[in-house]
Amino acid sequence: MALSARSVKTSPCDISCKWEVAVLYKEQDVIIQTAKTLNNIGYMVITFDCRNSRGKSFNNRSCASMSSMYADLWAVISWAKEQSFYTEPFLLGGHSLGGSVVLNYAEKYLQSVSNLILISAIFDGNELYQNTAKSAPEFMQQLQNAGVIRTQDGVDCFLDCTYLNDLQQYDLYKNVTNLAMPTLIITGDNDTASLPENNQRFYKCLLCLKELHVLGNCLHIYDTEENKKDLDEKIRTFLYSSNLHNKKYII
Repeated sequence: MALSARSVKTSPCDISCKWEVAVLYKEQDVIIQTAKTLNNIGYMVITFDCRNSRGKSFNNRSCASMSSMYADLWAVISWAKEQSFYTEPFLLGGHSLGGSVVLNYAEKYLQSVSNLILISAIFDGNELYQNTAKSAPEFMQQLQNAGVIRTQDGVDCFLDCTYLNDLQQYDLYKNVTNLAMPTLIITGDNDTASLPENNQRFYKCLLCLKELHVLGNCLHIYDTEENKKDLDEKIRTFLYSSNLHNKKYII
């Protein structure tokens, strides 16, 4: 599992109360942009590649699962607890399954998380299964028939049926009403994995301070300059407004 920590020049008081973990594949455009925005605001940011993901942790991707990704997040936070900068609560952010992982953590450890940023998150494994079956029926049929399929998303790798089977045990709608931290939800209008209507459903369930943004001309990967600019703006505005609402976390 590969780690990357970025720090910025802030006062000791600032750095002690502002740090963030972004999850999944740290060289992905959406994670780089999120980390850059938070750095510029004044956060110390920790990003990492999950085991069997891409980047420096690339291995057998067919072994990747949401359960293994959650274990990786737990390991990173456990490591952070031994560092001098660690304080609670802290901000958690993730993209795609990384969003699912940080949401799962936040639902279990409510007092540890100050703010939550969910970018094209998957809220329900069955929901993703249905979305994929609708948007890519040939892909799903091949996966079901062969049990494993080769994917092409910048690297050659294999996706195993156990990945979807593991994911289907997660339904993150169940405990959503327990969330108390300000929560930002972002997806794209052309995202076929994290559909706008799924994000709207999750948004309506939340009882905390919340924002939902569906970005225009945006796929699941947020790879255009317009997408990156929109991400930067939405994250900045969200953190400014939520921190004004809760004076404890003023930036």
